[in-house]
Amino acid sequence: MSPAETTVAAAGVRVVSPAPRDAWRAALAADPHAVATQTPEWLDCLCARTGQVDASRLYVRPDGRRLVLPLVARRVAGVRVAEESFPYGWGYGGVLVHPGADGAAARDTVLTEDDCRLVLADLARRPVVRTGVVPVSLAGGPWSAAAPVGAVRVPYRAQVIDLSPGYEQLWSTVFKRQVRNSVRKAERFDLEVRRERGDGPDGVGVRAFAQLYGQSVARWAEQRGQPRWLADRVATSQDRPGQVAAVAAALGERCVVWSAHHEGRPVAVNVVLQHGAHAIGWLAAMDDALARQTLATYVLHCRSLEAAAAEGVRWFHMGESEPGSAPERYKAYFGARPVEYEALRLERLPLTRADRALRRAVARASELNRRRKGQTDA
Repeated sequence: MSPAETTVAAAGVRVVSPAPRDAWRAALAADPHAVATQTPEWLDCLCARTGQVDASRLYVRPDGRRLVLPLVARRVAGVRVAEESFPYGWGYGGVLVHPGADGAAARDTVLTEDDCRLVLADLARRPVVRTGVVPVSLAGGPWSAAAPVGAVRVPYRAQVIDLSPGYEQLWSTVFKRQVRNSVRKAERFDLEVRRERGDGPDGVGVRAFAQLYGQSVARWAEQRGQPRWLADRVATSQDRPGQVAAVAAALGERCVVWSAHHEGRPVAVNVVLQHGAHAIGWLAAMDDALARQTLATYVLHCRSLEAAAAEGVRWFHMGESEPGSAPERYKAYFGARPVEYEALRLERLPLTRADRALRRAVARASELNRRRKGQTDA
């Protein structure tokens, strides 16, 4: 589809796809809820890494109000089969809102249920097998309310920290004692903590992530009861180190790489994506034994939260965790609160159902493998 191609989504609503970049950047600047994964640079990086194409859509309403939907299309043999905002592993998509007029009221940048209904109705008409939207967790309400009958709802539970009280207040009254004690104990290990922008010349954090992620694959395979060959194959297909390197170079200052080192050895890395009022704790890797010994993850999280608060970030997104899981409890130590939201998929074939069945089968096989291994070790 050429940038000049225009369609009609509803009475009086004009659609341009791909979305013109000037309109996209204007919406990014106007929408106080915009996040780094909704930028054109993120979409370009996604397309370069996965071979998908820019299918973003600009909706111009009769009153001049504009909606921009970052969207990518997957092609098979040259034919589009899916359009998603965004595919699994590529973070939050969803709509950016521009009021369409200088001096418009702040409420005109608030995403509404009607906005979401308009976009979902337009996506439902697309000639593809599946369309999908993974909204920012804090903007999930209107999407869930607007979901049409038959939409596949994929529930998620995110953990989000409100930084508005300021870091000093968070440290003294919000963080659990576990955090403060761990940070103080970590001081005796004389950790070297580095903060680098993604396109910085040194790239120490990016290289440390690749090293630590490679170490983590074996640990995760053991925890899940997966055969090592399967874990290696999944890790190779996802190529998280390559993804981090590409995103860091593409986003530059919007990608902050925090790394902790002990006696020259990398201990832990946190990759944070930052734009406007939002920061996203995107990916992390660590040397499990050394991180437990030095308590480096507590230090990295505190430093990243302190820096974000000082730079005017209001919301720090710590990612998704299962209810009651150890990761969720850990995030709660820092004051993270759960936010329930849903990804939405419109499917002409039951792809999500098939994917869930496959995941259940893998989980059962992994559990059986774990039990067999436990009996052998005993």
